[in-house]
Amino acid sequence: MPVDVQTAMVASIPGLENAEMIRPGYAIEYDAIDPRELNHSLEVKSIEGLYLAGQINGTSGYEEAACQGLVAGINAACRLGKVAPMVVGRTEGYTGILIDDLINKGADEPYRMFTSRAEFRLHLRIDNADERLTPLGRKAGLVDDKRWAVFSTQASAEEIADRLAWLDAGGSGIVSRIGTGRG
Repeated sequence: MPVDVQTAMVASIPGLENAEMIRPGYAIEYDAIDPRELNHSLEVKSIEGLYLAGQINGTSGYEEAACQGLVAGINAACRLGKVAPMVVGRTEGYTGILIDDLINKGADEPYRMFTSRAEFRLHLRIDNADERLTPLGRKAGLVDDKRWAVFSTQASAEEIADRLAWLDAGGSGIVSRIGTGRG
């Protein structure tokens, strides 16, 4: 607000008619598009090849801008490389929730990503981030063969361990008997 409007506003409050402002308030204003005009890759639906991220999409906060910039940048590169866009789903990460909320619900006020918005927050943990996001990175060309081999080996070992634990969960002792050579 202009200084004269702020001064008049303060003076209109009973008891503050003669108050003096030491420093007037300020606001940073910016325009934003309707984020419902974007698709999940953050490409503008009506302008092919234009990707947007950050405040222009109706968000506030460094984290929101950073994750959108990462997704928009990856997808711009995917487009140039003629690779399918990388879309982070709601079950795959908070970034997916943020983008999905923006493009489906819009933003009447600056959007912030809160964990309370995540219906899958118990699934979105740091201990399974590799499992959720490495396949996405691989599809987008961000995970090389060496890293993919390590990930695949780990995933196979964990799957075998899970299956063995399931077999033993019935109390049959099959796994423990096999492990001791008495099976």
